[in-house]
Amino acid sequence: MRNHADRPDYFSFEGSDPDHLAATLTSWTSRVLVRPTTKEGIYYKCAWATAGAVSVGLSRYDGQFLAESDGVGDQLVFVVPSQGRVDIRVAGRTISTTPERGAVLEGSKRITAVCLSGREHLSVAIDRTALYSHLSDMVGMPISGRLEFPPEVDLSSGPGTAIARIAATFHTGLAGDAPLRKSPLALTSLSEALMHIILETLPHRFSETVHRAASPVPRHVKKAIDFMVANLSKPITLVEVAVACGVSSRTLQQGFRQFKMTTPMNYLQHLRLEAFREALMQARPGQSIADIAFTWGFTHMGRLATDYRNRFGELPSQTLRSPSSRR
Repeated sequence: MRNHADRPDYFSFEGSDPDHLAATLTSWTSRVLVRPTTKEGIYYKCAWATAGAVSVGLSRYDGQFLAESDGVGDQLVFVVPSQGRVDIRVAGRTISTTPERGAVLEGSKRITAVCLSGREHLSVAIDRTALYSHLSDMVGMPISGRLEFPPEVDLSSGPGTAIARIAATFHTGLAGDAPLRKSPLALTSLSEALMHIILETLPHRFSETVHRAASPVPRHVKKAIDFMVANLSKPITLVEVAVACGVSSRTLQQGFRQFKMTTPMNYLQHLRLEAFREALMQARPGQSIADIAFTWGFTHMGRLATDYRNRFGELPSQTLRSPSSRR
């Protein structure tokens, strides 16, 4: 699977060769097979636009065919139809996608799609690591595991309508030399708005966590976080944090479990990983990962690498080598 960072900003293709269609789609997602189901053959015209972690494709198909794939891998994909019907079967369930009903695809479960007529739809693909990072920022804690969205989304009203409109704006604004390409800040805002509305309005495994995070946080939890931030590089203990907040360790534990869905020390680890990542991105030439890690209280390099990859989707060495960390 091609990494989203390696994708061209804008890419279009058309034709009638099912093998060419399958090969092109495979370069954007998992392995895809396409098989016409009538002698009349097929015709397709597709255009994909990418901005950072979000890609939006407009696809038009004529003819009847069967398409199979190994899932969407490290992406979350929304299928937003504007014309025709395609039956998508995944995990033993068939979703009839129409202009009133879209589909949400996640993970590596095998997907079978049957197109029986003329079809047009937008596909919105969001890099999972970026989506998880956005969700972590929303709830103030690390997130892992599948999001588990329902496989169908109503496009006739509510959040589905908003998602469809943002997707259409994305694609139109990124085509060729369209104006949106010349405004990186607008693109970033639009990407964040899309991820935010998906995570806040559609049901998923962390919906309750998102809603709870929006509730007022008790004073002693806020005070604990402030104390942690001020002492990130020091080997502070749970008892020291509790004393600084004027509560017992048990009360502090309960407050973090209720309002941050984690323990105080796990939250401290989350803050330190964020600080460590920022330091890697701002590293001076010659600075080693170990030196930076020790600054933020990390002494076990193997465990740090595992925790870092689980949190950010890459190793510390990859962040250190990235263009954004170079001076």
